[in-house]
Amino acid sequence: MNDHSETPPYILVVDDDELLNGLFCQFLFTKGFQPLSAYNLVGAVDFFKRGVKVDLILLDYQLPDGNGLELLGMINVDASSQCPPIIMISAKEDPVFLEDCFACGVADYIIKPVNLSLLALKIGALIKSAAMQRVISLQNTELERFKQEAEREESVAKFTYEYLLRQNNQMIDGVSIWLKSSSSFSGDVALAKVSPSGSLFFLLADATGHGLSAAITIMPLVSIFNSMVEKGFHLQAIVTEINKKLIRDTPQDRFVAAILIQLHRECNEIEVWNGGMPTAYWVNDGEVLQTFYSQHMALGVLDEDVFDASVITCKLSGRGTIIAYSDGLIEEVNAEGRSFSSARVAELVKSKVDNLQMLLINSLQEYTGRDQYRDDVSICTLDLQKIVDPQPHTKN
Repeated sequence: MNDHSETPPYILVVDDDELLNGLFCQFLFTKGFQPLSAYNLVGAVDFFKRGVKVDLILLDYQLPDGNGLELLGMINVDASSQCPPIIMISAKEDPVFLEDCFACGVADYIIKPVNLSLLALKIGALIKSAAMQRVISLQNTELERFKQEAEREESVAKFTYEYLLRQNNQMIDGVSIWLKSSSSFSGDVALAKVSPSGSLFFLLADATGHGLSAAITIMPLVSIFNSMVEKGFHLQAIVTEINKKLIRDTPQDRFVAAILIQLHRECNEIEVWNGGMPTAYWVNDGEVLQTFYSQHMALGVLDEDVFDASVITCKLSGRGTIIAYSDGLIEEVNAEGRSFSSARVAELVKSKVDNLQMLLINSLQEYTGRDQYRDDVSICTLDLQKIVDPQPHTKN
């Protein structure tokens, strides 16, 4: 029944009839089990007090110092391990008695006179079941440990991720960023920073996928954007360097859609690079002054020799709002499975409202009937009147 390399299961036979007890033990030994004998409750409990390994108990109901059911409570009190499965042996066939046995935790029941072949089958089945339960319990414990470790690691990673974003971002009057993450980590990121020359740089990016894998792809982009703006690089140089970094240091199936904007206060120009992001709009009082379509591949797709860093350039005036968003907005669906759509956004941006960002946020929630979404959703606005102010208020 058992591999000879394995320890045979230990069966504790508890029966005050020494002849019958010996018969059971001899039979079990021939079936590959290791029998142990006890003739009363005290003797049975003593095995557990001494820490003897017991895989199953064959228990007579009538014993000199009590009935077999009392053993369950005594084992639970005196033993540190769980009670092994118990097969009760008795001549009683009363249904109420049988119900009491199973209610107390007896695993199976066999009626005297005992059919030894049936007994061997029941013992084998119960031992296999108990062994499987132990494996499942160990696996559940291990899974719980892995889960706790993963949660701790995710907590540390999230703290580091959010800290880096805070360190690399500026709160700038006129720049409003709204991000709604679909998981603990966002694959969307929005940054605004002022260069030494006074130009405002804005970035909205959407990495492939969701969660931590998307957030990790975002981090090189954040670092390069921050350092190159601080050093006074032009928008095209920043875009080129980000693409080069992503090509070199991220897997081939990872890429980042992004829109980058440079507002040249000193020469009153706007430059926009849009690679794979939805159309951004410059609107004023319900009138669309300029559309910034995606004219390039996403970052991290094309090698340096074919990558295009050319920008759209137009005159900057101190009126209106530029609104940019990730595809999580237009791809979110309602109860009927219909997407919010770019066409709906195109109509909404023509609304004569004071806060376009809040209009889109509320419209999405009303359209879907919820405020938790399948993908990360970002909606950002640049209020040009506030940004073009010759003395903008910034806070690191």
